[in-house]
Amino acid sequence: MAVSRVNTGTDLELGTWTVTEDAVRQYLEAVGDTQPAYFDCKLAPPVALAAWTLGALLKKLALPSGAIHSLQELESCGGVHFGEEVRATAYPGRPRRRGNLEFLTTGYTLRNRNGEQLLTGKSTVLIVSPSEEEAAGEGSLQTSAAPPGNSGISTADGKRPQSSLPVITRTITQSQLNDYSQASGDDNPLHLDPAFAASTQFGGIIAHGMLTLAFVGEMMVAAYGRSWLETGLLNAKFRGAAHLGDRLETWGQVAREEARPNGRSVECSVNVRNSRSGEEIINAAAAVLIKPTRPSS
Repeated sequence: MAVSRVNTGTDLELGTWTVTEDAVRQYLEAVGDTQPAYFDCKLAPPVALAAWTLGALLKKLALPSGAIHSLQELESCGGVHFGEEVRATAYPGRPRRRGNLEFLTTGYTLRNRNGEQLLTGKSTVLIVSPSEEEAAGEGSLQTSAAPPGNSGISTADGKRPQSSLPVITRTITQSQLNDYSQASGDDNPLHLDPAFAASTQFGGIIAHGMLTLAFVGEMMVAAYGRSWLETGLLNAKFRGAAHLGDRLETWGQVAREEARPNGRSVECSVNVRNSRSGEEIINAAAAVLIKPTRPSS
């Protein structure tokens, strides 16, 4: 399906499923995330919920092989507990064209049986016109839209300060991509098929964008635990690709804190970088609401 043929203005029902502990465990094992908070709180990772929704959306739209993830937003509205049934609905926007790239931004919501929102967000994917694909370098895949915040914070001497949030490091392997494809439902051949990937502007297999974004989610849950699972907000721009063998590293700094009647709002500038080349893979802003601790009875 060409992006221009997407029926905008019509809600797309992506399906209903139960978020099981086994599905969460499979996802976390594929990502390499060993944080205990998910099982202590019995809450699913927000990035996993967005990834499952995106996987269902890509299958529903039947976009051409090689569709590329450009932007991702998500907001957790209380969290999704193990065993909870969710219904996913998508809202495709009008496709936009820029040169040889066509962009499609789709909003989505996850709701429970009572119709209450559990997760909201947007995903932007882009298609490179086949006849012009060879002319499109990775720089062409960047959009002009940037997330709020500035993950390029530097000190007076121009150096980036150390991360104040827990640092997550991963080396991308084909085995991990295979496992993540199964766990997320995203079987784009760009991540799995060496011959296909070699024919693209990337010249070889690259990691799923949502896999690299999962490292940010892991960093945030390591820092904020239940608060991230219940109230996390993320606005991310995918700036580059992670290839097999690349070692990725997360970075995060608190950019702003504000007292609110219902708790303390914390906004963070975060990113994911290739630790060997220094290339920024993801530039993002994250936020969380830390609610007052309830006194024990």
